[in-house]
Amino acid sequence: MTKQHTIFTSHSTASEFSSHAYAITLQNCVKNNEPTSGKALHCDISKRGGCLDLFGWNVLLNMEGLELNSFVFTSILKLLVSVESGELCRSIHACLYKLGHGSNAFVGTSIIDAYSACGLVDDAREAFDEIIWKDMVSWTGMVTCYAENGVFKEALELFSDMRMGGFWPNNFTLVSVFKASLGLEAIDVGRSVHGCALKMRYELDPYVGAALLDLYTKLGDMEDATLVFEEIPKCDVIPWSFMIARYSQSQRSKEAVELFCRMRQSLVLPNHFTFASVLQACGTMADLDLGKQIHCNVLKVGLDSNVFVSNALIDVYSKCGKMENSVDLFEESTNRNEVTWNTLIVGRVQLGHEEKALKLFLQMREDNVQGTEVTYSSVLCACAGLAALKLGTEIHSLTIKTRFDKAITVGNALIDVYAKCGSIKDARVVFETMSNRDVVSWNTMISGYSMHGLSSEALRIFEYMQKIMIKADKLTFLGVLLACSNTGLLDKGQAYFTSMVHDYRINPCIEHYTCMVALLGRSGQLDRAVRLIEEMPFEPSVMIWRALLTTCVIHNNVELGKIAALHVLELEPHDKATYALISNMYAAARRWDDVASVRNNMKKKRIKKEPGLSWIESQGTVHYFVVRDASHPDIRLIYGMLEWLNMKTKKAGYVPNYEVLLQDVEDDEKPRRLWVHSERLALAFGLVRTPFGSRIRILKNL
Repeated sequence: MTKQHTIFTSHSTASEFSSHAYAITLQNCVKNNEPTSGKALHCDISKRGGCLDLFGWNVLLNMEGLELNSFVFTSILKLLVSVESGELCRSIHACLYKLGHGSNAFVGTSIIDAYSACGLVDDAREAFDEIIWKDMVSWTGMVTCYAENGVFKEALELFSDMRMGGFWPNNFTLVSVFKASLGLEAIDVGRSVHGCALKMRYELDPYVGAALLDLYTKLGDMEDATLVFEEIPKCDVIPWSFMIARYSQSQRSKEAVELFCRMRQSLVLPNHFTFASVLQACGTMADLDLGKQIHCNVLKVGLDSNVFVSNALIDVYSKCGKMENSVDLFEESTNRNEVTWNTLIVGRVQLGHEEKALKLFLQMREDNVQGTEVTYSSVLCACAGLAALKLGTEIHSLTIKTRFDKAITVGNALIDVYAKCGSIKDARVVFETMSNRDVVSWNTMISGYSMHGLSSEALRIFEYMQKIMIKADKLTFLGVLLACSNTGLLDKGQAYFTSMVHDYRINPCIEHYTCMVALLGRSGQLDRAVRLIEEMPFEPSVMIWRALLTTCVIHNNVELGKIAALHVLELEPHDKATYALISNMYAAARRWDDVASVRNNMKKKRIKKEPGLSWIESQGTVHYFVVRDASHPDIRLIYGMLEWLNMKTKKAGYVPNYEVLLQDVEDDEKPRRLWVHSERLALAFGLVRTPFGSRIRILKNL
């Protein structure tokens, strides 16, 4: 081979020669025993900005007679960082060690970086220990390696050793230490290192500032995060977006919106991340007007097609009850992902559109979009709302196939589905087989037992929860008090209420007081219930007065019931349920003039009593019934079954109670009016259409 075949000509450029071709030329130098030509070629290509692939570096390392400096080796290792090959890292490391370069701080740090990229933390530490004269860069490289690979405790210990050795951290060291502090949730360590950053004037560094913001916001210290934010330079969109996102995620939506307004006043242009975060805040506040204004801004800057922004817009409109707008945005979206589908499904479920949510889920599967744990937990919630046991069971099977049944949120949703569909034993099986449980798992099981009137089981679960040191929260005690209220366990209910306040330091909310008022009232302690309402630290809500009214109806205390009803109607003048309750109370007391007065008042205010609605699932389809329904395709069979039941119950001695019916109902109409209630129609349908021996589950809206 002649020299002109090996060396570039004077008019050649590095860009005209690929890294692989360069390696082949080097290999020819080796084959022809031309180390001088190889060295000249390497120098020439380096000057011209050329590069090598791994094959080329391997050739270069094995060339005899070619002197390689530390820069060459670090170039190889930088290439290895991008390749992330642990085997090659170890091979190059061994070669460097043999050649005596392993103890060099410059080369050693590159070895650490290469091992870190491959997740080989122990190998990186071995390379670090080989360095004889460690400098700040090598210390930082090893601290960063620990932090990036989740070995947080060792990162902080090494940082401490570094400081004891007299080294001051740089901005990259500080960023890694803050990351390690966050990983260990060691906010006090983070604050201490923050003090070190202040001494060195690194608080103005954008990387250090971002790491501090991440530390404080994720560990819930928004006050310190705000102080950091106000100190760092804010000519860039990133710190603004970061803080807006954290405010939104920590349920401080108002501050997120205020910061967004400040950002716009500072003439900083928002990016897709900014818009998605501030729209999240609008959704949390259900502020439709503000959401529309930001939507206009999004359109102006042309970010409406961005999938993150589009998803946030869908979420805003659904949370503000404007589902038609969400659907329009969904249909217009050309860049959907699984979050897009989930957002619309969750919106449907939250608005009570369970059937539409399930249809959307089926469409999602037809479009071959993979569901997530959010998808499955949401559609299971829809099944629970419809008491659609068969469909819930089918989705349960899907979660097993996709392994999402292991997710805590899905497990909790399954417990809820089975409990609300009447299969409390299946709910318990799911609960017992969960490998991981959170407090929601326990709360869902307790409320499931409470719903079924199985107070002893609910309380047994709670006692065991205490025994194994699972910390109860407000919702835990709500389920416990509901269990006591449903079965009239007055003494236990009072004891649990007292324990919640004094032992658990939980301030009772309005729902806890509502349970106690209901418990006292149903136990006949109406005076004590009134006294508890008077002693509450806040104004009684509609729920409180309605709970008192319900117990007054049970105990025929018309005068107190009238007072409770007036309070309800003062807060909610068009509350249909209250008019129905007080009308029933007057009817039970045979005060027909008062009944007529209530009905006339309803007519004047154009208030119509919400019709009773019952539904039942059969073969995957939900069937709805209202009183005196004649629209169902099987209505003849249903009425035939009702007549048969009527005959059988009369023979068994059943005597209907007509007192709750109003006085303007004719005597011959009263038996029929009682007999064609919506739940009885649903029961007759279940007897006609469900297999013999199967359970009949009926849900009502009232």
